[in-house]
Parts: sequence; C-alpha cells; structure tokens
Amino acid sequence: MNLFVSNIDYKITEEELQALFEQYGEVKSVTILKDMDDQKPKGYGFVLMSSNYEGQKAILSLNNKKINDRSLSVQEARPKPGEEPEKKERTLRPRRKRMSED
Repeated sequence: MNLFVSNIDYKITEEELQALFEQYGEVKSVTILKDMDDQKPKGYGFVLMSSNYEGQKAILSLNNKKINDRSLSVQEARPKPGEEPEKKERTLRPRRKRMSED
C-alpha cells in the first residue's frame, strides 16, 4: 500500500522515516519530496508498505502522531491521474447459508 505522509518535520531523513514505519511492517520504499531549486524537503512524501494490512496498521498508529512538534498526517495515497488504483487484497469470508423455500 502506498501512503501519503504530510506535515513531516524538515529535519527528518528518509532513513528516519523508514525506521518509524518499519515498526508496522516491511517498508519497500520511502521518498521525501524536495524543492527542485534548493533541494530542501517540502514536508511531505510517500511510504510504500509491502501490504495493505501493514499500511492500515501504519495509518492507524501514525496518523496525527506528534514527531518533533509536528503532527504527521498519514493516509492512503491516491493514484496519479490516468493510473489504475492498486488492487485491494481480498479477504475470504465464509459463505452465508441461503434460506431454502419450502
């Protein structure tokens, strides 16, 4: 699951952000966006978790969590326009018994 993370403290590195999210599962990648001119962090980025379950755990645990006097905002990333959204993992449920008509 790809997560959009905003309100990141400007001093936090990608490695530190990865360590924070690894508490909730395998992190495949971390990207903090930087200004093209001065290369300073913009305060937001993306964290790719290995599964939807781990992504949801990270959202529930880290959204609004205060890190260095700033409250992180963590939510599922929206797909880019024109891209197909990531397929959701299906959960299996037992079938419901149908009432037979007499």
